[in-house]
Amino acid sequence: MTQKKQQPKYRQSETVVIKRSQINFAPYNPRKEDPEVIKKLKKNFKTVGYLGGIVWNRRSSYLVSGHKRVQTLDIINGYDGTSETDYEIKVEAVELDDKTEREQNIFMNSPSAMGEFDMEKMKILVPEIDYKAAGLSEADMNIYGISVMQDEVSAGTQSIVDDFEEVQRPFEDRKAAVKEMKEQSRQQAEQKAEDIESYVMLNFKSYRAKSSFMLRFGFAPDDKVIPGEMFADMVERVD
Repeated sequence: MTQKKQQPKYRQSETVVIKRSQINFAPYNPRKEDPEVIKKLKKNFKTVGYLGGIVWNRRSSYLVSGHKRVQTLDIINGYDGTSETDYEIKVEAVELDDKTEREQNIFMNSPSAMGEFDMEKMKILVPEIDYKAAGLSEADMNIYGISVMQDEVSAGTQSIVDDFEEVQRPFEDRKAAVKEMKEQSRQQAEQKAEDIESYVMLNFKSYRAKSSFMLRFGFAPDDKVIPGEMFADMVERVD
């Protein structure tokens, strides 16, 4: 007896390969232009390759998500809008009306829809990776109170390597010693990171609410970090 194919409970995009010339950037896309983002994406593409993430609306030919990815691929492929430089690109194709397209453009770029990092897990994860390769900045690290951890692990590891390069010992002995000292350095850095939680995070219901708060105290609406001491001088202590 042939089983009936189960129908999906939700609509899905279709993975297709199309020509770059079929894609148009959404003119209303609210994302700011940032050369640093393109620089990070370009480096990541050359390191691990293009991993997807581009959503394209068949009805309008506009991108729903992935504008910066396409801009980066254009640079890598030398695309200038001509047929001679056209190239193929893998996208997630959808069929959306104009209103839904705009809503999803914002949704896929909204930090509130992506969720927040768990700071305790980040403290454990970061020592094992290159935070820059993960798209994080030093400012991001400071927000999570773990910048010192990464710096000390990197500095400690380099110091260990330099020291042991000058010591003539059997390779396996040197390898085991370096591994042990790297682990000790990592544990010490984690402990220090736990002791430097000198931050507090505020969450607002909307960007407008955040902007009003920041402007009220003389800060730029888009600032991510404000000095605690400076803010303390602006408010009256409540006992």
